[in-house]
Amino acid sequence: MLKILIKKQLLGFASFFLIGKDGKYRNKGVAIGFIALMVYAFGAVGAMFWFLGETLCEPLVAQGRGWLYFAFVGLIGCGLSVIGGAFTAKSRLYEAKDNDLLLSMPIPTWAILLSRMIGLYLISLLFFGLVFVPTSIQYFLVAGVSFAAVVGCLLVLVVAPLGILGICCLIGAGLAWLTARMPFKNLFTVVGVMSFMVVWFWLYSKVNEYLAYVLANGEALGAKMKTFLFPFAQLGHASTGKPLGMLLFLVIFGGIFALAYLLMSRTYIRVATVKRGEHYARYREKKIGTSSPQKALVKKEFLRLIKSPTYLINASMGTFMMLIIGVLALVNNDLFGLTPGLVETMPMLKESMGLLVGVITLMLASSNTIAACSVSIEGESIWIGRSLPVDSWLILRAKLILHITMTAVPAALIGVLMGVVMDVVWWEILLTVAVAIVGTSLFAAMDLAANLKLPNLHWTNETVAVKQSISVMIGMFGGWGLCLATIGGYFLFGKYLPVWAYFSIWIAVFAVAVAVLSVWLKKRGTKIYDNL
Repeated sequence: MLKILIKKQLLGFASFFLIGKDGKYRNKGVAIGFIALMVYAFGAVGAMFWFLGETLCEPLVAQGRGWLYFAFVGLIGCGLSVIGGAFTAKSRLYEAKDNDLLLSMPIPTWAILLSRMIGLYLISLLFFGLVFVPTSIQYFLVAGVSFAAVVGCLLVLVVAPLGILGICCLIGAGLAWLTARMPFKNLFTVVGVMSFMVVWFWLYSKVNEYLAYVLANGEALGAKMKTFLFPFAQLGHASTGKPLGMLLFLVIFGGIFALAYLLMSRTYIRVATVKRGEHYARYREKKIGTSSPQKALVKKEFLRLIKSPTYLINASMGTFMMLIIGVLALVNNDLFGLTPGLVETMPMLKESMGLLVGVITLMLASSNTIAACSVSIEGESIWIGRSLPVDSWLILRAKLILHITMTAVPAALIGVLMGVVMDVVWWEILLTVAVAIVGTSLFAAMDLAANLKLPNLHWTNETVAVKQSISVMIGMFGGWGLCLATIGGYFLFGKYLPVWAYFSIWIAVFAVAVAVLSVWLKKRGTKIYDNL
């Protein structure tokens, strides 16, 4: 039975690449294309940590502190994995749609729990590997390859995600139990994720200071690591091939997983089946207002968004990032390292600052994927929308309106704020606002078209529809591609045009693309939606 459950988990991951909306296997070329896109995305993240290793490795190895190098990158990898896995553990372990079905069957509870934890282990392994694999290769290039270090790194790569998994599962269990009877659990979840994001941005803004401190104070940092972060010190010793370090690391991280599994096996049914906190509505006599079909559909889409923390957090990530960066822009004038003094010394940068602000705004806006999963999120209840006595174009337009409203408003505000902070001339700020609005409209139309063509309606957890959707990846990377084309085209052709003219050309191109996609959505898109 455990083998079947594990296979079910693995098929869930594989279906992301291999299975289409009709439940049949995709064309091999399409599947290979999706896999290549994923490899590119993860490769870009891995490259970032490759350069981090390039900065730290050689100086620390020269000081004889290779273990400290591994301890530092291991700490980063574990932190990234915990941030990425805690809320995923909550949704996959305790809020999966098939929980009640599986628990009602004569299947041992330990088998259900273990199979789900194996799926989460693969996620932890992926996050940790994105940090640990490139930095380990850097170490071998600098210090040379030894059998003991290779064995130690492989041990760390396999076992560290187990300890991370144990921590994520315990946090997920705590969140599931805490929010079960909480009246504002969605707000609690959103605030929690926002807090993580604020901490992440703050740490990222300080990364150069931390790297300089590590290189300048290796001895003092090593002593603190051994005292206050003993498990990570042993991770460092294990990675460099020290036998005692391997043993202590295995005991600590393996013990964390064993303890987490023991605690969860005793509480899994109680937490997974706890009656969710729902308050009973009291009848109050009041007048019922009416609204237009379009307004009612937009309200329906908005309520669907805010009632699901998974949907809200992941699909509206760009909005949250813009809010955070807006606050940082007010308290930190050298946002993105672009100080007014630096801008004055670089004439080309000064001339193109308005365009750069516009591209940054578009990059943030493209991180919103509301429309890219707005069809998939309906799941098998999509028939409800199709049964309403309204034109399907109104349903699709409601999804567009929600995406544009949630994205264009903060994008325009952040464009104005960044333009003022960076001392951009007023007419370029107006063009920035215009490109943010038109570009957001284009992203919304692109995302919705992609989701209509590649929906995923047969999910057991909405995380799959929101985070593991091909249309989400196409929309996000397509938006980034347009942003890169915008800034890249300026460096190629900007010398022939003033900034305002180049800005205006892109606004016109975006507007034409929006018009074409809108016509397609109204004619062809509605037919696709009606036949889903």
